[in-house]
Amino acid sequence: ELPIVKSKYIPDCVIGRTKVWRKGKETITDPNSLFPKDTLQYYIRDYSTENQSWSSKIFHLISRLTVFTVGMGCKFFLKGINTTVLHGEKHLEAALSRPSSQPLISVFNHNSCFDDPGLMGGILSVSQLADYKGMRWSIAASEVIYTTKPLSQFWALGKVVPVVRGWTPKQPAIDFLIERLNEGAWVNIFPEAKVIDKHFDGVYKWGVGRLMAECRTTVPIFLPIYHVGMNRVLPNPQIPGEGQPMVIRPGNLVTVCIGEPVDLSDALQKAAKLSEQEAWPFITQEIQDSMQKLEV
Repeated sequence: ELPIVKSKYIPDCVIGRTKVWRKGKETITDPNSLFPKDTLQYYIRDYSTENQSWSSKIFHLISRLTVFTVGMGCKFFLKGINTTVLHGEKHLEAALSRPSSQPLISVFNHNSCFDDPGLMGGILSVSQLADYKGMRWSIAASEVIYTTKPLSQFWALGKVVPVVRGWTPKQPAIDFLIERLNEGAWVNIFPEAKVIDKHFDGVYKWGVGRLMAECRTTVPIFLPIYHVGMNRVLPNPQIPGEGQPMVIRPGNLVTVCIGEPVDLSDALQKAAKLSEQEAWPFITQEIQDSMQKLEV
């Protein structure tokens, strides 16, 4: 595991080459360990369920209920006790109506710990929330919410898997998402890698560039989504050491801007001539530039 380094994101957390520990306890870092055998292929939208085992059917039933129940709860929080204004809804509708083999990558700015699943309830219809196979896959920090097996299983049922902030883009979480993209899935990601209250002045993490570069079936649709106001619905800690607020605040306005799908075919052709260490940041910068244009 050497070298073992301290996490720059979370106190009491150390990171090794293949393992992560928080407060002396190992966190879960392998997405595949959270899904029973004979399970993942049945998330593919057009995959036949003729030979699906009963244990797999039960897992998928619970997953369907988890996605829908959490999504509807978030819809109540975002549209019931708060107000969500959505611009560019037609771009989202077009992306979700894509052919079953067409992968989709959406990028959100990270304004609050409640961005996902919160915004999914705010921007998706009831029928879209019920379509658990079409629902996005996403990632969340291993050292934050994958600290126990039961809690980790809950996130997996909601199609969220652990990523390690501090490892390179060549890690299990990105490998897992590439496999899902090659099956035509939707992947939603936060390349800032942390919650930012205001404008982000940093550089996106290269994992999103690797996702785009290594999708082998066809060029993924890239959908930029920028939002403001989620940090009022669930505020962020204001001072170092303050705990994360857990109570949703009512009476706030959330504005979501969904940009036009961006064709990155030219960028991918240029990146194909570069090394991995050059290609991933190159594509990532194209994605960040698109998000910045949408923000403006």
